[in-house]
Parts: sequence; C-alpha cells; structure tokens
Amino acid sequence: MNLMNQDNIVHEFLNNIGDIVVANLLFILCSIPLVTIGPSLTALYHCTLRTVKGNSYGTIKTFFRAFKENFVQSIIIWLGIAAVGFVLVTNIRFLGSESGEAGNVLMILSEGVAVLLVIFALYVFPVIAAFSSNTASQIKNAFIFAFMRFPYTVLMLIVSVFPMYMTYQDYKLMPLWACCWFFFGFGLTAYVNSLMLYRLFRPYLEKEEDGRMSPQK
Repeated sequence: MNLMNQDNIVHEFLNNIGDIVVANLLFILCSIPLVTIGPSLTALYHCTLRTVKGNSYGTIKTFFRAFKENFVQSIIIWLGIAAVGFVLVTNIRFLGSESGEAGNVLMILSEGVAVLLVIFALYVFPVIAAFSSNTASQIKNAFIFAFMRFPYTVLMLIVSVFPMYMTYQDYKLMPLWACCWFFFGFGLTAYVNSLMLYRLFRPYLEKEEDGRMSPQK
C-alpha cells in the first residue's frame, strides 16, 4: 500500500525520471531548426526547475507554454550568443596561426571572452525561465547570478561541459553516448543544474497563481 502512495519516494523518483525523459525529447524536437535552441533551453529549464520545486505535473503542457511565452526573448538572446560565439571561434582559430606577443595577448582575451559567453549562456535561459523581465534586465541578472556564488558556476560548467567532452573521446562508444543524450542527457544535465539554480533563485522567487516563477517584489 505504501508503494501505491503517490507521496512515497519511489513514486516521486519515477515521476521525476519520466519528466526528465519527456522534457529531453521535447527539447531535441523543438531544437531541430537550430535557431530555436534558445526557446527550447528556456522551456527545458522551466520544466526542470518546476520538478526541483516539486510541481512537475503536466510536463508537455508546461514545456510548450514556456516555449511559447518566452520565444521572442529567448531567440533574440540565442541568436546574439551564436553570433558572438561564431566571431570568437573564428578569431581564436585565426590567432592560433599567428605568432608574437600581440597575438598571444589577443588569444588570451578572446578565450576569456569565450569563457564568459559560456557562463552567460549557462545562466541566461534558466533566468528567463524563472523570472519575468525585459531582455536587458535578464542579461544583467544572468551575470549577477553567475558571480553571486561562483562555486555553483564552476560546478555547472563541469556538469554541462564534461559529459559533452567525454562524448567525443571514444568514437566506438559514440552510438551509446548519442542514445543517452537522445533520451535523457540534456534533461538530466538541466535537472542537476536546476538543483543548484533553484537554491540560488529561491530567495528571489514567489509562487504566482498560474504556477510561473517570478521575481520577488
């Protein structure tokens, strides 16, 4: 009878796993055009933050609602990140073939900006998922949260980057890794990050009537 109780740990764990898998598949589906990766990430984090919060029912409806509501803001920021990233990668590749002190200094600066861009990308979409504000404020808040508790940022970088790095280390295992990413990889990464993000966001959040998280006033 205890196992049939919806409040028991096993039932909650299985529900969370199911939510992660569903959100992961929806994220991949909605990211296929590539330009929609930003809105898809926002919707994914909206779902995982709600799961961490303990309000994860209706994952499909929640995902598409967040995708629609944050589409314009997320896609603008995503295209900006992609454009800056393209310029940085091109610049780093060019500087890699250059020699001299000036080239080394520019290389270090470019790599530093690239790291900041990755950190910004880690935070901005969860911030959009959690808070309602204009684009300028979302960008500012992403940087504030990123450096508010920097150990969280380091852990999120490890959680987000290390699995992707390992994916390309053994091409024989690539089909296995691809299967993992397809079914739960992105969702699990977002969920683990959300465990830290929710603790960071929680003092600034309040529950609204429609269940969306927004800044404390």
